[in-house]
Amino acid sequence: MSGRDDSDGRRGSAGSGFRRFIFKFPGMRKQLGGMALSFSLLELLEAYDEACVALDNFRRDGNSLADEYETVCAELEADIAREAAR
Repeated sequence: MSGRDDSDGRRGSAGSGFRRFIFKFPGMRKQLGGMALSFSLLELLEAYDEACVALDNFRRDGNSLADEYETVCAELEADIAREAAR
């Protein structure tokens, strides 16, 4: 068992999702960087990170789920942008 609690892992995953999102959509950096991130936005960023990791793995392995995860990532990107606009 690790010494960190689950919330630290989630924050790390959300931070990774944030970096992935900003790398893909640099125009959103100012909008997202200057706001306090809501719980729902953190959850979306965490899910985005996990979906991106899965997509990368599926692509590398030639798994047929890659197409489905491309859609999942695109839907999460739209959800993150919509949540950030609130």
